[in-house]
Amino acid sequence: MQFKRWLFLPIFLLAFTPLLDAQTSHRALRNGNKAYKDQNFNEAKSEYNRALEADNSAKGNYNLGNALFEGGDYEEAAKKYEEAASLSTDPTITSSAYRNLGDAQYQQENYKESVEAYKQSLRINPDDKETKYNLSKAIRRLQQQQQQEQQQQQNQDQQDQQDQQQQDQQGQGEQQDQQQQDQQSEGEQQQDQQSQQQQNQQQQDQQQQESNQNQQGEPQPNKDQPKMSREEAERQLAIAAEAEKETMKNLQKGARSGCKDGKDW
Repeated sequence: MQFKRWLFLPIFLLAFTPLLDAQTSHRALRNGNKAYKDQNFNEAKSEYNRALEADNSAKGNYNLGNALFEGGDYEEAAKKYEEAASLSTDPTITSSAYRNLGDAQYQQENYKESVEAYKQSLRINPDDKETKYNLSKAIRRLQQQQQQEQQQQQNQDQQDQQDQQQQDQQGQGEQQDQQQQDQQSEGEQQQDQQSQQQQNQQQQDQQQQESNQNQQGEPQPNKDQPKMSREEAERQLAIAAEAEKETMKNLQKGARSGCKDGKDW
């Protein structure tokens, strides 16, 4: 896509204009135009900047924009074209400034801004075939750019959805793991409680067994033996007393028979 640049040569100031700044700007513009034609764009930029210091004119901004454009500085060129369009009272300069602004935005892939600049130029000069052609190219590029951005947005949305699903699944997995850990911990606690209960029961059983053994070692009354009546008990006691008296008599007799008078030697 070729972009043609046109220079606007300054009109000589009238002889009765004694302004020094205007003369300085005029001389700098002539030098800048000469350098531009020789494709010495750096020198052209220096001369155009000198002209603008003396007089911030639409022509000076327009020509400086062309020098910047040829040097590949499209962003700064666009600024100068916008300045030229805002300062210009000449429809030809204004239309050309908007067209070149569209070219600078196109080079930066700012297709939406490029389309608007071309439209502005055609509103002033609707018969400019080159601007119409550039506008059609910018519209196609804008459509392609919008489709690419839409596709990228869809891909990003799908990726975000997949990432969210993975996060949800990971969260569910962590929740399940936590539930399993809680269940395992609860089961261990129940086992500990059951084990403690078993130990307590064993201790109680052991204590009961020891108590039973101690009770078995002591004489227990015979519940099956019939009870003795009072009369029978008194009779048994009387018999025992008689037997004891008889025994005492026998002992006394034995003692007397065993004693002798005198000494036996």
